[in-house]
Amino acid sequence: MNGIDPKRVDWTMLGTILILMTMSVAFVYSAQFKSAESHGDHWEKQLLFAGMGLVIYAALVWFDYKLFFTFSWWVYAGAIGLLLLVFVFEPINGAQRWIPLPSFTLQPSELAKIAVSIKLGAYLSSPDRDMDEWKTFFTCAAIAGLPFLLIATEPDLSTSLTLVPITLAIMLYMGVQRKLLLGGATAIVLVAVVACVWIKFERPPEGQPAAKGQILPPMPLLEDYQKDRIKVFLLQDYDVAGAGWNKLQSQIAVGSGGLNGKGYLQGTQNILGFLPAAVAQSDFIFCVIAEETGFMGGALIIALYTVLLARCMRVSLRSRDEFGRLVALGIGVMLFCHVFVNIAMTIGILPITGLPLPLMSYGGSFMVSTMIALGLVQSVYQRRRIR
Repeated sequence: MNGIDPKRVDWTMLGTILILMTMSVAFVYSAQFKSAESHGDHWEKQLLFAGMGLVIYAALVWFDYKLFFTFSWWVYAGAIGLLLLVFVFEPINGAQRWIPLPSFTLQPSELAKIAVSIKLGAYLSSPDRDMDEWKTFFTCAAIAGLPFLLIATEPDLSTSLTLVPITLAIMLYMGVQRKLLLGGATAIVLVAVVACVWIKFERPPEGQPAAKGQILPPMPLLEDYQKDRIKVFLLQDYDVAGAGWNKLQSQIAVGSGGLNGKGYLQGTQNILGFLPAAVAQSDFIFCVIAEETGFMGGALIIALYTVLLARCMRVSLRSRDEFGRLVALGIGVMLFCHVFVNIAMTIGILPITGLPLPLMSYGGSFMVSTMIALGLVQSVYQRRRIR
């Protein structure tokens, strides 16, 4: 049944979302701030994106989420179509990830992650589905595999990799060929380890001196910037003036905040431009927050995300059917991946990636897609089973 019952709204989740959005606008402003006379207008756009997201969020809560079960193939096909459409447009900075629109650029890969959760949930929650059949396993792998390949081809490997834990979590919960899942997960880890070792010891470009042990030929498949990110993570002091600059400056920003921070609009790494303005407001927004509010502010952000993720898992547990349970689970895992990877890369315990921080990083596509995902979760909670 469509509609919104205020008594059945998860107000804790909604309140957490609003707090994170408010902090996002404030710190996007801070990330662009240079002086009282010099600041960007991205905070105004972020406020607009947040408003758009809230409208879509409310619409999705109003609609019964079972509608997406009925039209799951259309949702999935639409996401695939948008992923193919990006290749029609000219590359931006060497990548074809966006569809230009009048007011902002659409990044279909963000919508594809939600579509995969919906399609996997609809497929596996079908009453006649046999979880012990190999067909079920390989169909799920194909559902996630097609957008994975398209997103990786853009190239956007970090976003495509988020589909892996989403798919594994949903399949593991449903008990789909757990031996195959374990074998597949082991294979993925081994491939990642081999790739990292290969990249660490591959020969440098011709004309550059090779360090001890760098004897392997250049690794195929990955772009140079992707390999540079891994080298920055694995090799201490690797290209600190180039590929390693963002990592170094983000760690300095986080560490220099101390316990209570330097104060709002007082972050020197940001204001003086050591943390590049192009990334400070998006992928490295957590650095701006940590420098200005210190450990206490960073802990608050993590606490808010913990509440948000816990509410998603609670919705999954209280869903009235398997479809709602799987959708909420997939979205919860997706948000966890973004939060964990983004914060971990800023403090140097994971390689630098392009994964933004949900509800905080600047960007229209990501803000709206995150609110679509959370609107679906709230819709499941709105129609939960009363216990």
